[in-house]
Amino acid sequence: MSDRPCFKIGDLPMGIGSVKVVFADGSESTCEFFGCSKTGEHVDYNFRSNDVLVNIRVSNEGSRGVIGLSASSLKDLSHRFPLEIFLDADKPCRVLVLTTHKDSVKNYLSAFGYYNQTAIGKEPRSPRPPDDPEYPPELGYIEHEDYARGYPCWTYPVFLKSFEDTPCYSVFLLADYGGKYLALLTISDKTTSYLWPGLRLKVFSGKASRRIENSTIVSLALDNDPYRAVEHCVNTASSHVVFKPRSVKKKPIIMDKIGWCSWNALLTEDLSHENIVKIVSGLIGRGLRLGWVIIDDGWQEEVSRGDWPRRFLKKLSANKRFPDEIRGVVESLKSLGVDLVGLWHTIDIHWSGFEEEVLRELGSGFFSKFVEGYVPPPTMEEAFKLYSRFFSWVRDNGLDFVKIDNQWVIHSLYEGFSMVGEAARNVELAMQAAAYANGLDILNCMSMVPENYSNFLFSNAMRISIDYIPFWKADAKLHTVFSIYNALLFNHIAYPDYDMFMSYDPYAKIHAVARVFSGGPVYITDRETEKTNIDLLKRFVLPDGRLVRVDKPALPTRDVLFRDPYNEPVLLKIASEVNGSISIAVFNVSKSGGRLDGSISLDTLPFQVKRVDYAYYKTFSGERGILKQDEELPLSLEELEVEVINLVPVEDCKAVVGLKEYLLPRFPVKVFRFPNGKVLAESLVSGTLLYYVDGAFSESEVREGSVIEV
Repeated sequence: MSDRPCFKIGDLPMGIGSVKVVFADGSESTCEFFGCSKTGEHVDYNFRSNDVLVNIRVSNEGSRGVIGLSASSLKDLSHRFPLEIFLDADKPCRVLVLTTHKDSVKNYLSAFGYYNQTAIGKEPRSPRPPDDPEYPPELGYIEHEDYARGYPCWTYPVFLKSFEDTPCYSVFLLADYGGKYLALLTISDKTTSYLWPGLRLKVFSGKASRRIENSTIVSLALDNDPYRAVEHCVNTASSHVVFKPRSVKKKPIIMDKIGWCSWNALLTEDLSHENIVKIVSGLIGRGLRLGWVIIDDGWQEEVSRGDWPRRFLKKLSANKRFPDEIRGVVESLKSLGVDLVGLWHTIDIHWSGFEEEVLRELGSGFFSKFVEGYVPPPTMEEAFKLYSRFFSWVRDNGLDFVKIDNQWVIHSLYEGFSMVGEAARNVELAMQAAAYANGLDILNCMSMVPENYSNFLFSNAMRISIDYIPFWKADAKLHTVFSIYNALLFNHIAYPDYDMFMSYDPYAKIHAVARVFSGGPVYITDRETEKTNIDLLKRFVLPDGRLVRVDKPALPTRDVLFRDPYNEPVLLKIASEVNGSISIAVFNVSKSGGRLDGSISLDTLPFQVKRVDYAYYKTFSGERGILKQDEELPLSLEELEVEVINLVPVEDCKAVVGLKEYLLPRFPVKVFRFPNGKVLAESLVSGTLLYYVDGAFSESEVREGSVIEV
């Protein structure tokens, strides 16, 4: 790389191999490097051809950095991908990539039509999909128009051996260099960038122009710990664009209690005031203290033109299945004891925007050719005006938060009219500011793309996987894999939402455990309340509705970070901390089925722990014992089995494991240690306290608020 522009991230040499420009008329030009200049921590690498000057700016702070660009041309640059930058780097050992390639889950298309219907007792609309679909399928080149029409709103993990195999439209990678780890995140600033095969960056602008102002396109970080590399990469990005990390933002209001969402339970056709209240009252009658409810898609007064989802909001009101409007169902739910109620809508108010009557009510709008309807304007002032009026209506209906779907569509709504990054920033910030000004919290959905996550200034909860599909064996495996590996990145941006699930799904246990370990909101979508698996729910819901949860989102352990647990014979393991203990969830999600063996050790955890002996307790099997600090604990699970292992450090020959009735036993217990070696345990609820003293485990029945000495 010595004859090309070179720079370093930490001690990893990188270079700019070449820069290609694409013009609006379809012609292309490869630029030549003609020098660089340094200003402070910035190094500007200059490239030119006959018609264009391109500046690539590398801002390097040791092991962290960002890459930005600007361009000036004598003729219009393409509104699609005006610039391609080819980066050079040594070949890594292994690579984990998150891609938005729409073909990643092509088997899911028939699964939605089949299982979403059969789960509610209706005739399927699609053939039954296989229980062992290929994943990932071949992810080849895709035209941008096909990509944009394919709802590219989710990321999917793929495990590679080379940058050359990176799917197009990828947004993140973590590369293993044999003890050093490179994290790279694409960003939306004025433009949006994507990773393509060969460590190539393709820059999407959205508008033909002769000038692109300086725009940050990627963030990079190198560290000898992969988890720190990801965290540093995200934090570096947050200092150059709008969003702020999860850790510095307000915790969402739906985090602490169990919720219910109408989507899989009722879909659109069965959504009504009567059915919502019937199900929620049935769940409460079974003893489940619901903290919140989402009224999902299907409440709107809408008009359809053509195939779904060519659906437009006709009036700013609910349809005839809500005779007392949304306020009526909210009042009914709160009279049942539900604390919070949320309303679903899309970032453009409805799937294809809204009609002229709504335009008059909201006072602002922009006609988008992409959806052929009115959508929020791409200017901040006008967009804020629209969202303020809409959220005022939402708040007047007694609602507490909103689930905002279809956010990826900002990528295409204003194509040809606005620079994509500028429009995305204006709309996202206007939406968030207007929601919070009206006292509404936000659950983001269909938003795992640069235009959205780069602008989550206030928003602090986001769906990080494709929709849950009830009763499908393959979804229990793949949805778990997708969510866990996506969380590696997105947990630093917002609290990760693994989506709702049905408690009587045949694979409910694996879904439940994954969500408890998500660190984000947990909610069910049961339809038939007589089937609700109360015994399962009681493992992670306290009597007052509070969730038993991990201290922070769980991450995959070191030994599976670059493994493919769907295609390889390896157990999927994730870990977090819980009130002074360590909790590890282990899943068998192998495509081929059958029993898998493995182990856990302190060395594989995704965070640093005390090097002492630990008392362990397996939640489902009830097995208990001592894990020596230098030993491994063997594991063996059948297909789609899951186990939770809880580790508590043994100090002064004592360890309080917690209440064994719960998935995370230590959560509902307060432990007090005194200098004289005395240990007290206070139980927040009634149950069976498990503890270890002087070489033996003991159990004691405890009541809420009781304190015992162990």
